[in-house]
Amino acid sequence: MAQEYMSNKQYAELIQRGDFLYWEMLGRLRGIENHRDGGLRWLTGDIEYNYSADASDAERADEIIERMKSGELPKNLNFRINDLDADPSGPFKETGLFGDGFNFGMAHELLDTSLPKPDSRIDIYKVRERSQLKAAGAVLSAAFQYRLFTLGHFIEMMENDGQFFYLAEYNGLPAGACMSQHGDDFINISWVAVLPGHRKLGVAGYLIQAAERDGVRCGKKVGTLYGGLEAVGAYRRVGYREYCRGIQLFLT
Repeated sequence: MAQEYMSNKQYAELIQRGDFLYWEMLGRLRGIENHRDGGLRWLTGDIEYNYSADASDAERADEIIERMKSGELPKNLNFRINDLDADPSGPFKETGLFGDGFNFGMAHELLDTSLPKPDSRIDIYKVRERSQLKAAGAVLSAAFQYRLFTLGHFIEMMENDGQFFYLAEYNGLPAGACMSQHGDDFINISWVAVLPGHRKLGVAGYLIQAAERDGVRCGKKVGTLYGGLEAVGAYRRVGYREYCRGIQLFLT
């Protein structure tokens, strides 16, 4: 693992900046209004999503729940916690109205190191052509089991400055994909997807490292991402470490 050059708090703050970069892009892309009220951030439009809340929002649990019930706020809540142990979501969970889950904010320093040669059957491409983008979009939709965006949306994303897609092929067939966005001194990686028949072959790691290499070439210092429990092990293998948590609540 690369030697750290920032404090845990600084890494956690950078991870959150990457998360905001993603959601703000999403709002612009879909023409969705991006709202902010204290630590609470949410989108309303054809995508409705509470994408961030901080610990102070737990003090407003009754108010927030009523706003969710009325439709003013989306019916989910994601606490972004710069602490691997704290859980401010208790006042929401105690109502018995919410299901929950969690993921981890992860980061590591980017280094311009040579990579081991992947399995000869794996090829990783930085997406440059519409046919590759279409294949990457199909992989993302299949892996996450819902259609994320239209091809037109993906094309618009690829045309954004500092936003890139990567496609993995296994024996010449699409097997995985991911997206990255470049912040001022970091890259944020999202939508790391591998099709079921090609998992546990290292595909996710090679996709991430391809995105990181481009980040290094552009002078970026750190990679950030969020990972669920099923993905944390794979991200650790390519150098990532947990610095914060996302606690996800869903109004049932």
